[in-house]
Amino acid sequence: MRPHLKHYQVVGRASPTEKNPKPTVYKFEVFAPNFVVAKSKFWKLMRDKYKVKPTTGDVLSCKVVKDKKIAARNYSVDLVYYSQKCGYTQMTKEFRDVSKSGAVSQAYNDLASRHRARYTNVEVLGVKSIQDGDCKRAFVKQFHENKMRFPLFGKQQKSKREDRAIFVAKKTRRVRN
Repeated sequence: MRPHLKHYQVVGRASPTEKNPKPTVYKFEVFAPNFVVAKSKFWKLMRDKYKVKPTTGDVLSCKVVKDKKIAARNYSVDLVYYSQKCGYTQMTKEFRDVSKSGAVSQAYNDLASRHRARYTNVEVLGVKSIQDGDCKRAFVKQFHENKMRFPLFGKQQKSKREDRAIFVAKKTRRVRN
C-alpha cells in the first residue's frame, strides 16, 4: 500500500526589508499529502518558532524528498498531538516500513484510530531509522527473524485449461417422439 503522505523539504525566509536586507533562510522537512499543505505546515512552523507570517515571507523552494534506497527498515517517529481530554501529549512510536513517508503515514493512521487525533492536531518532531536491537515494540520485532515465512493457506490448484473454457461445445441429445 502506498503512503498517503509525501516527504517535503520546504525552504523559506522573511522578505528582505530596509531593516533586515539579508534575512535568515530556514529549512523544514514536513510530511503532507501535496505541496499546498506542505507550504501551509511550513508557515505554521515559521509562525510558531520564528514569528514570520506568510504575508511577510517568501517560500524559496518546495520539493519532494525521495529515499535513497528502498528497503525495509525500523523507524522511530517522535511526535506531539493535541487532544481535548489531555492537552498536548508527546510520544515516540515505532514502525517498520520501506520509506520515511510510509512510517509517518502509519503513525498518522495509528493516532487517528487509537487516540482519535486529527491530522491538523499532530506535529511530527522527527523521524529516524533505528537498528533491530533498539526496537522495543513486539509488533515491530516479529519481523526481525531471518527465517521468516509467509505460508499461503487455502491455496487452490488451477484446473486444466480445457476445463476453464468459457464456451464449451456440447453434444445435444435429441428426444425421439
